[in-house]
Amino acid sequence: MTANPANPSGTPIHDHRFDHRAAARDCLRGLATGDAFGAQFFVPANLPALRDRHLPPSPWPWTDDTEMACSVFAALRDRGTVNSYELVHSFAKRHDFDRGYGAATNRLLRLVREGGNYRKLAADLFDGQGSWGNGAAMRVAPLGAWYAADPAEAAWQAARSAEVTHTHPEAVAGAIAVALAAAWAARARVQWLTDADLLAAVLELTPPSRVRDGIAEARQLLGQDAAYVAQVLGNGRYVSAIDTVPFALWCAARHLRDYSQALWTTAGQGGDVDTTCAIVGGIVAANVGTEGIPPQWREATEQLPEWVAEEQLGADLGPADFPRHTPMKQPEPIPVPQVVLPPGQWQRIRHGVASRAMEERWQSYLVEAGDHLLIFRNSLNHPLYDVGITHTPQGPRPTAAWVEGAPPYRRRSDVKEAAFLEWLLDALFGRDRRELWDRYMQLASGS
Repeated sequence: MTANPANPSGTPIHDHRFDHRAAARDCLRGLATGDAFGAQFFVPANLPALRDRHLPPSPWPWTDDTEMACSVFAALRDRGTVNSYELVHSFAKRHDFDRGYGAATNRLLRLVREGGNYRKLAADLFDGQGSWGNGAAMRVAPLGAWYAADPAEAAWQAARSAEVTHTHPEAVAGAIAVALAAAWAARARVQWLTDADLLAAVLELTPPSRVRDGIAEARQLLGQDAAYVAQVLGNGRYVSAIDTVPFALWCAARHLRDYSQALWTTAGQGGDVDTTCAIVGGIVAANVGTEGIPPQWREATEQLPEWVAEEQLGADLGPADFPRHTPMKQPEPIPVPQVVLPPGQWQRIRHGVASRAMEERWQSYLVEAGDHLLIFRNSLNHPLYDVGITHTPQGPRPTAAWVEGAPPYRRRSDVKEAAFLEWLLDALFGRDRRELWDRYMQLASGS
C-alpha cells in the first residue's frame, strides 16, 4: 500500500469543495458528540439503553476530551500551526477539574497555571518515563482534519501537540495515528478510501511502536466482529494509547461513512468509552461532516463552550490585517531558495503570521492572489523580503526574491541574504531545521 491510495474519482485534495477549517470544525463537533454520548454509559442506569441501542436521556455533558480538543481547534484557527507554549497554557487556563481529567494531568495543568515549566513537568511524569496515556490521542483529531492536505505535516504537528503533556513515545505515536486517521478521513471526502486503505495510510507515517503494531493487527481484523477485535486489541480499559487507539481506528475505518453505526459499535465494547467514542466520532465526522451527525445526537450534546466560538472559522491574513504596512522602499534582487513548498507548508504560508509578543520578530502574508509573500520585521512597517511564488505541477515554489536595500536595514551580501531567507522560510513555515541556521551563521561569520 502506498501513501496515496487509489483515487478512482481523480479529484485532488485541493479541490475547491474541501475547506480545511470547516473539516476541522466538523471533526470537533463529531468528537464532542462522541465524547458526550460515550460518557453516558458510565451511568449504570443507561446500560440497558446501550444494549438495546436506544439513545440515553439527554442532556449529554462532554468531558476533558472535548475541553482539550477545543483548545487544539482554537489554537490552529488562531495561529495556523501548533504553538506548544500557547497550547499547553490554553489547556491550563480552560482546565475544569470536574470534566474527568486524570490525576497526573490535573496536577500538571495546575502547576502550569502556577508558573511551572510544562516541558519538565510532562517529562518527569511516571518516574521520568512520561505519560503513555490516551489523552494526547483523544484531543487531536481536529488537527488531523486541519492538515488533511499534507498527512506528513499532520503527523509532525500531532507529535508537537502531544508532547506538551504526554512525552512517552507510545502516547506520541497514538496522537500521530489518530491525526493521520482524521486527515485521511477528511481527504476521503474527495478521494475514495476503503477501510483497509485508511489503516494502511495511517501505518505509513505512524512511528514504530506498540501502537503501530496494534493498528497493523487491526487492519488484519477488519473482517472480524467488534467484540472479538476489542478482546484482541483492547478497548481503552487501561487508559493507554496502546489499548485505545488501535481499536478506535478499527471502529472508525469499518464505519467511516456511518456516524451512528460507528459510535454504537464503539460504545458497545465498553472500556474507556468516552475516549474511544471521542476518537471515533472525530475521525468519522472528518469524513461525513456536521450534516452526517444525527441531529438528535447533536441536540442532546452539551453545547461547545462560548470561548471556542465554533461558528468562527477564521481566515487567512492579508493586507487589511496590517493597515500600517507600506511597500518596500528599495527592493534589490537576491538568489532564490531552490525549494518546493509542501502542501502543509503552503497552507501555513497562506494563513500568515502575526506577531503577538515582543519576542516574535516576524510577520507575513500573501498578496497579489498568492503570487507574492511579504515578510516584515514586527518593528518595521515595510517588508524586508518579497518572495515571488510560482505554482508548478510539483507545488508552489519561490522563483524570485527581493530584499530591502534602503537604510536603516543593513543589507548583507546576496549569498548571505539568500541563506538567511531560506532559513527564515523554514523557521516560520517549516521545521526550523538547525542545519539551515548553522549554514547561514557560517556564511555570516566568514568561516
